[in-house]
Amino acid sequence: MEIRLSLGSAMRLGLEEMRMDAQPTTLYAMLGDHCSGACTFCTQARDNVANRKFLSRVVWPVYDLDEVAARLANDKGIERICIQTLKDPHIMDTLPQVIQNLHAGNHKPISVCMNPVDRSALIDLKNAGAERVGTGLDCATPESFARIKPGFSWNQVQHFITDTMDVFGHGSVHLIVGLGDSDEDLIQAFQHYTDLHCSIGLFALTPVRGTKLKEPAPPVERYRALQVARYLINAKQARADEMTFVEGKLHSITSPSTAVTAALS
Repeated sequence: MEIRLSLGSAMRLGLEEMRMDAQPTTLYAMLGDHCSGACTFCTQARDNVANRKFLSRVVWPVYDLDEVAARLANDKGIERICIQTLKDPHIMDTLPQVIQNLHAGNHKPISVCMNPVDRSALIDLKNAGAERVGTGLDCATPESFARIKPGFSWNQVQHFITDTMDVFGHGSVHLIVGLGDSDEDLIQAFQHYTDLHCSIGLFALTPVRGTKLKEPAPPVERYRALQVARYLINAKQARADEMTFVEGKLHSITSPSTAVTAALS
């Protein structure tokens, strides 16, 4: 069986030799041969002309799973394993076994980011050794979701998030800045999922040649401001209703100055 690793993860395990400024402590893996999804920003989408060696701007070479598991067992510096799956109707045929293999020699927590599956499949993943399951919601509103992720169901993903929380006791949601949601849309989503005890993974859109979406990357100043807002909400130092917006853009945050300083330090 084969699995893809981010280039940095492969370097960490000694599978590739390149200069690296900092050793990663999380191993990033990707499972699935072909994605049936059509997310307009994604290099793995079925209907684009992007180079599928990439996910975002990261290269993901293919390796033998047993070799990866053996090297992982001897690497005590890895603190977490994150597995990203493609939208593949047969993903559950291999995912539990992959989790078991990676977990066998390195009992570090394993996170899985995947598209919706039924509750029984989540229980199978937990029994295999997964510590949490999250999903790439990507968009903060049903409107942007329908435009950016054709063929996916907003309601199905929301039910899936609830199921992951019920089965694992926690979960995670990935959101991307730059897909058409306003600051207010995103911050309201931060608050909603945080109130559900669901962690937020926040990313900035990385435009990649060959994908259907032609939007530019968001201004770094906007992304940094949203990172601060997410941090404060997650740390329970501020709530969305304590933030003000002008035409959807974040204008100010009513929060103790020490909390803001901590977020910026």
